[in-house]
Amino acid sequence: MLPCVKIGSLSVSRLLVGGNPFCGISHQSPEADERMLDYYTVAKIKEVLAECARRGINGWLARGDNFVARVIREHRREGGTIRWIVQSAPERKSLPDNIRMAKARGADAFFVQGEHANQVGHTWTWQEFAETIRLIRELGMAAGAASHSPRFHAERLERGITLDFACQSLYHVTGRQGRIEQHVAAQESFLDEDRVVALEAIAKIPEPVIAYKVLGAGRYDPRAAFRQLARYLQPKDAVVVGIYNEGRPDMVAEDAKLAEEYLCGPAG
Repeated sequence: MLPCVKIGSLSVSRLLVGGNPFCGISHQSPEADERMLDYYTVAKIKEVLAECARRGINGWLARGDNFVARVIREHRREGGTIRWIVQSAPERKSLPDNIRMAKARGADAFFVQGEHANQVGHTWTWQEFAETIRLIRELGMAAGAASHSPRFHAERLERGITLDFACQSLYHVTGRQGRIEQHVAAQESFLDEDRVVALEAIAKIPEPVIAYKVLGAGRYDPRAAFRQLARYLQPKDAVVVGIYNEGRPDMVAEDAKLAEEYLCGPAG
């Protein structure tokens, strides 16, 4: 069985399921986006979430939008217990309203999307970022922030801003910026050299860290990825992977088995 970590007071499995494939975000091509959208009906998404639960995966990182909120509502009305760890939706005009909407729809945790967080100091201030984290906590959710840059979390720690959990991408991609309507795979570079830089940054973050884009949107061998993760992650840290199991019905089981093999003992 998969071990759990704590983000705030919330206990989540060290392997989490991501939301990008369910929303047609492939980070590969517009054609792949469309295939995912055609494949992932609400019924199919709920089927995958149920399979995740059977394999000990109890958390879903997914966007804070109306579609995901509807899926969560149906999943829970049918007896599902997945924890909803919400990523801010960059197309929403108001981040505070997005946070309040997520709480009202049953979110367990909320984090600022990576490219949005990386704009702190440019399009919004560190004070506004700290106030955002405070609002998430005041509403009773675990509060976090993601980053595509390996420098962001070090800088916010230097400024004395703590989180309940951090999310760190293994790749410094900036093209899509979390928006579902953009098809910019040609602008996104998944460079192998980014991985070690990001993993070394993760090792210095004191809060629990959720590592994401660990398989490079299907570009990196899963076993090699988990073996590498085990060398850097600490027992407090978790991993999120997206599931696109069209033609690969055992994908959830395969990922859970790799996580059990490499993440069940002390990391390293």
